[in-house]
Amino acid sequence: MKITKWNGKPISKPGWYSGIPIERYHSAGMCDGPAVSSTDLRTCWSKSRAHMFAFWAENPKRIERPTSRAMILGSAAHHLFLGEDGFSRKFIQQKLTYRDKKTAEEKPWNNNAEVCKKWNAEQEAKGLSIVTAKELDAIKMMAWSMQADPWVQTGILEGEVEVSGFVKDAETGLWIKVRPDVIPTASGDYVDLKTAAEVTTPALQYSIRSYGYNMQGALVGEVAQQILTEIPFATFWLMFIETAAPHCARAVRLTDEDLTTGNKQNRSSLRKIALCIEEGRWPGPGADEPETIGISLDERERVKARLEREGLWS
Repeated sequence: MKITKWNGKPISKPGWYSGIPIERYHSAGMCDGPAVSSTDLRTCWSKSRAHMFAFWAENPKRIERPTSRAMILGSAAHHLFLGEDGFSRKFIQQKLTYRDKKTAEEKPWNNNAEVCKKWNAEQEAKGLSIVTAKELDAIKMMAWSMQADPWVQTGILEGEVEVSGFVKDAETGLWIKVRPDVIPTASGDYVDLKTAAEVTTPALQYSIRSYGYNMQGALVGEVAQQILTEIPFATFWLMFIETAAPHCARAVRLTDEDLTTGNKQNRSSLRKIALCIEEGRWPGPGADEPETIGISLDERERVKARLEREGLWS
């Protein structure tokens, strides 16, 4: 697999590139034309073009996405699980205690105390994300559990990390960018690591549907297929790990049918975004749907069953 060291200039040729900081990857002007990520396409599909545009890196008036504790924990976990470089340059452990200015007494850390607030602000100014000792302990337990997973032991997470892929869509002229957690070097099985509240089958099915992970997998596959490699794209795996005890890990492979559907969903979003750029208009939800709306099919069945029991359905 050919991986090009990024030269700091906007991407103008398709390929896999290393050395792109994640912040730069998500910023405007990453390519020599408008670029969309999986998140952009999934937001366009699941919410609306207006929602996608509001947070799109290429929008000069974009809204910055808020950073949650779950996002910080997930990012820190990725660094430790996948061996990404520079953990100490991006994260810092929160202190356990602080010294009270008035009494000089050593007290348990309190984010409401002025001393603690000042320290937190100083770390944020340095671009560091703060993780607590409890969160670090959880990450270590997650790592231990994940290493015990049979698929991990077979090498499913082995490959290149911190590598970004770029291709230019022939139909719309939009650049497509992807950044898989692991780019395999010994197979065509691409993997992305996800943290989750639980890894039961219903919970994972809900996550895949809610976050459009089949669209993400399909986009990675499309980019991988367009960038010629020795080993062609085969499939897409999701490696889930619970953020709460007992931190169970579970690797699941997306079906070919769902990836094919994801390709079509991505194509729908690409066409809509390209049209919005052309027209300068970004519609909200329901723009392409009928004005009449009814209850969902599953709710309709529940109502019908209840009315039948009460003798009111005929």
